[in-house]
Amino acid sequence: MKKSALCIAMVAAVALAFTAWAKEDKTEQQLRLELDLVDGSCVIGTPGIKSVPVQTSYAKMDIPLKQILTLKMGEDHETASLDLQNGDKLKGVINLEPIKLETVFGKVAIGTEYIKDIRVMPGGPVMPPGEGPLSFGGINWTPWRTMFEVQGDKLVSLPKARPGFNYGHGGNGRGATLRANIGSKDWKDYSVEFEFGMRGVDPAFNPHGLPLDYRSGNIVFHVADAKESWNETGESLYNLGFAGDGSWNLTCGYNFRCAVQSGHGNPISDGSRTLAEGKDLKHDPKTGNKIRIDVRGTHIQIWVDGEKIVDVRDEKMREAIGGQTLDHGGIGFNRGFESMGWIRNFSAKRL
Repeated sequence: MKKSALCIAMVAAVALAFTAWAKEDKTEQQLRLELDLVDGSCVIGTPGIKSVPVQTSYAKMDIPLKQILTLKMGEDHETASLDLQNGDKLKGVINLEPIKLETVFGKVAIGTEYIKDIRVMPGGPVMPPGEGPLSFGGINWTPWRTMFEVQGDKLVSLPKARPGFNYGHGGNGRGATLRANIGSKDWKDYSVEFEFGMRGVDPAFNPHGLPLDYRSGNIVFHVADAKESWNETGESLYNLGFAGDGSWNLTCGYNFRCAVQSGHGNPISDGSRTLAEGKDLKHDPKTGNKIRIDVRGTHIQIWVDGEKIVDVRDEKMREAIGGQTLDHGGIGFNRGFESMGWIRNFSAKRL
């Protein structure tokens, strides 16, 4: 086949693929857009568009929003770079009228000349809220080890041990902890999004003399089991851990516990593995970081501030280890030792 004919065939195939993509689901979920504007503002709302027209060097396409992760505008506000859900990347010229959004403060229309980045966020059915005394972001949370409270638009850890809990390194655990929907079989194939802030140590609650700028935090998901006391068997989950120096890792473990009656000592588990790790993440204790975690089947994807840092398949997810499987379960947060922190704009949707 001649080169020109081959190119025409490839363009036709790409066009047909995107046409099929657009028609494959007539009952697509309602999506949300998060727009970062050139003046530093951020606007979130339900869009009045369902696709983005893109003219690349080889084809003209109309790409459904549901297939887009992020769209970054060029300096000319006409060209754009797109990251797609399937991992593909595209560059081309877009021709969009002002984007209409339904927001919490009413209807708005924002021209592309004011837009820096666009993120497409899932808006499918909400996840079951579960049981717990603290309601936030549509979820009922159980606070462990320390106290928590809702302060304005944030859920904040407090520098005070939970009454009745044997707090401390020689006790049954340290670190502010939240859990929701532990072991729930309904929590599968979901996406969670939130802003995650890591503050330093409050001098009023520093029994072990940590540096006041010490920061550490963990986000846990597919929480198949968990216990408030680190001396009880049960902690079985995926763990995304952040350190103050910018390093991070994604691990999972089964039935972690300190195999002593009280205090931190003889830490063991029935199995663990590291799935991903990295460094040089920038943490801002004031503004926090925007986190998104998608789990669909064995596929785990994680974004921090719009940048994908994890894209792995854990084929052992459904394998029973120590009587636990990690293919289900809710969400939670830990703070390292006495490091304080907060979450904001939490949402959880079924994929």
